[in-house]
Amino acid sequence: MTPARNTLAIIGAGPIGLEAAAAALDHGFDVHVFEQGDVGSHSIAWGHVRMFTPWRMNVGPAAARLLARAGWTAPDPEQCPTGLDLVERLLQPLAALPELAKRVHTRAQVAHASRSGALKGDLIGDERRRAHPFRLLVRDPGGRESFLHAHSLIDASGVYSRPNWAGDGGIPARGELYLAPQMSYHVDDVLGARRGRYAGRRTLVIGGGASAATSVLALAELAGQTPGTSAVWATRERLAELLPEIHGDPLPERRALYARAREIARGGDPAVTHVGGVTVDGFEFNSATHRYRATLMSAGQPRVEEVDEVLVNAGFGPDDSATRELQVHECYATRGTMKLSAALLGARSKDCLDAPALGIEALRNPEPGFFVLGNKSYGRNPNFLLETGYRQVAEVVVALAQELEVAAQA
Repeated sequence: MTPARNTLAIIGAGPIGLEAAAAALDHGFDVHVFEQGDVGSHSIAWGHVRMFTPWRMNVGPAAARLLARAGWTAPDPEQCPTGLDLVERLLQPLAALPELAKRVHTRAQVAHASRSGALKGDLIGDERRRAHPFRLLVRDPGGRESFLHAHSLIDASGVYSRPNWAGDGGIPARGELYLAPQMSYHVDDVLGARRGRYAGRRTLVIGGGASAATSVLALAELAGQTPGTSAVWATRERLAELLPEIHGDPLPERRALYARAREIARGGDPAVTHVGGVTVDGFEFNSATHRYRATLMSAGQPRVEEVDEVLVNAGFGPDDSATRELQVHECYATRGTMKLSAALLGARSKDCLDAPALGIEALRNPEPGFFVLGNKSYGRNPNFLLETGYRQVAEVVVALAQELEVAAQA
């Protein structure tokens, strides 16, 4: 079939996907959003974690306009929401609006995307590919599959579903592939829903970023409440390099997290031992004692830690399996889209607040009419902000709308 030129499919019903849908409605698109879980499922997964950024930075302009027309009361702009706040106070009300309710399809996984009548290697870098509509293989929870078509496609599926491995060089450590299903790779709710897993036990936390710091602080708090709770915090970074202070950091939540994490790493909490400058070589699991033996390497020498639980917070990366049949140029360093990644790497920004403003050309792929937006566009670059994603949405939707106008005048 040949879909109308104003048809737009969006993968992912998170903050960026729903902002794109709201903006597309403003420009007259027939837009549909496909989400393999529930609305905001990634944010729900880390729902207990408070964001660094306040509400004023986390609500997209198109979403705010649409919600305001329905009488929505905006949250305090200076308060920092949790992931669950973001879902319950923004994403769910937005998706439930009459304008979007029938356009947001949950439990609908886009398993594969391609061009109808054109293979990946056909018409390489050629605008004539635009005449071949996007063909989406969509699967429901019962395994039933259907093909849907759209003239334009946005991938806003994020990265939280694809955690990085713990091992040296970014590949699995010895034994990790086998043991991964029983280890944890996300920011667990240590003080709430997952308390029973960690209370009174020794946990190895792997990773040197904000996620790992969040887990370590929670475990330290749990240790103060439950005797026998302890943690080993293993990082590639040595102590002097760990979570460096950002001079004049305007985000108090981040400032407090980093400061407390550095204090703990320096020995500020007897329940936590920091081991810096190490890589993870392998894991073993003793089924009799139900304990892990993790081998850490430091300057070529092994160090073995015996623990009850392993919590890998080594970051996340994009899953491109659904769009591999499209002509997408991926950065060899970050796995984000190439033009955007090159611009970000060239700017040498190390802070999400310093990310440069980039125009539509930085967001384009060789595949015409296809855009990767949001956290996924940054790949493994951790410096993404929702505010940045909302600017991306505005650039792309305006560009697609201008394309529609040109086509209508032709």
